[in-house]
Amino acid sequence: MKKRGINLLILFLIVILSYSLVSATGFSDLWGKITGKATSDTTSLNITVGNSAPTIPSVQAISAKNPTDGTTKSITFAFTATDTDGVSNLDDATPAAYFSKAGETTRYNSSCVLIGDLDANSANYSCTVNMWYFDGNGEWDIKVNVSDINGATGENSSTTFTYNLLTAMAMAPTALTWPSIGLSNTDTGSDNDPITINNTGNDNSLTINLTAYDLQGETTAIEYIYAHNFTVGVSSEGCSGTAMANATSTEVGSATLNKGNYSGNDGSTGQEQLYFCLKGLPQDISSQSYSSSGMDPWAVEIVT
Repeated sequence: MKKRGINLLILFLIVILSYSLVSATGFSDLWGKITGKATSDTTSLNITVGNSAPTIPSVQAISAKNPTDGTTKSITFAFTATDTDGVSNLDDATPAAYFSKAGETTRYNSSCVLIGDLDANSANYSCTVNMWYFDGNGEWDIKVNVSDINGATGENSSTTFTYNLLTAMAMAPTALTWPSIGLSNTDTGSDNDPITINNTGNDNSLTINLTAYDLQGETTAIEYIYAHNFTVGVSSEGCSGTAMANATSTEVGSATLNKGNYSGNDGSTGQEQLYFCLKGLPQDISSQSYSSSGMDPWAVEIVT
């Protein structure tokens, strides 16, 4: 009995010792999981660098400009751009200028050039914009912009300039001829009309007046083909057009000269065409040449 008791005591002590070892191992593992046993690791980084958009504090004033007859007018001005991130943050390939007016085509230059740096944060740029002779007169808005190397853009749309009115024209041919005409011929048109009138300015909706003169005989100077024997119109051959009167400025009915790019030469855009017709001849004149050289050349005038 005594021996049995001793054996039970030894078994109990073995169980208790085993439990302690297992518990110690579990605690050790848990501690390892908290503190880790690695000798190195990695970490990611994220840094946001801010950017300030450029500003355009100054745009050079543009004085009133006159169109150039029949071609472009180059208008050059400067503006200042500032970037608080430093002048090197400005993208010198991006400065641009725009001239706009309601109802007109916007004129622009997207390749303005750097004049030079003004200080650590500011630079000066020069822009040249070409205006056409037919661009409308009046006040035009100016917009300039520039971007930085991060794509942020600054803009200034606070200024304007005035494009003046130009009333001007050019025409061809400047000498008209007729085929040989008999006394019985009527409604004979010129053989080298129409006279094409180009609007080389930006004035619009112009009427056309024609001052005609009697044609004098080159051999028998007392004989004439009278101005009132001619009509002028806007369709071939003008035989149903407006009757002329000697030494009198007469508005050619239906003739209107609008502004526009006449280079298309379509007879309409920026153009008007005049056709000339000899309705008939005085029946008492002789066979000879008659011309304006002994009197005055006929005058074509545009009227606002």
